[in-house]
Amino acid sequence: MNRTPPWLVVAASLFLAGCAGTRQYLPMPDQSKTVEDPAKGRIYVIRPSSFGGAVGMNVSDGGNPVGSTGPGGFLCWEREPGDVVVSSTSENTSRVSLAVRPGTIHYILQSIRMGIWIARTELEVIDEEKGKKELAHCKPAKVENPPKVEKVEQKADQKTETPPEKK
Repeated sequence: MNRTPPWLVVAASLFLAGCAGTRQYLPMPDQSKTVEDPAKGRIYVIRPSSFGGAVGMNVSDGGNPVGSTGPGGFLCWEREPGDVVVSSTSENTSRVSLAVRPGTIHYILQSIRMGIWIARTELEVIDEEKGKKELAHCKPAKVENPPKVEKVEQKADQKTETPPEKK
């Protein structure tokens, strides 16, 4: 009886699983302009590393979903001025605070670390020089609609069981 070696099964699974892509749920600003809307500030979250490639890291702006980063990708959006917390979630949650002002650009580097179950995320605000350098090696996110969360509704003809009353 022929048995497939366990290492081959693992390798094939990883190959077939592929890599997580970078997806963005907000409009992508025109990259040829410094800031598309001068009344807003621009934020980049850059993930240059390919480590943890099969794991997408969810990113939010003040609790609102922006997208999910994959290896070698970046998210970019513009927002109203004000103080904001940008967070990234995987096995953990990493947060950075920004004071967004009109016409400003903020660069956030996303590093991936080994976790217990899956990869961990770490965000770090970086300067413009380093931000532009990292951005040059990454691809912009694919803009798409956010995933829909379906509500589970009970049909009218279904019966529900009520727990027995205690006496």
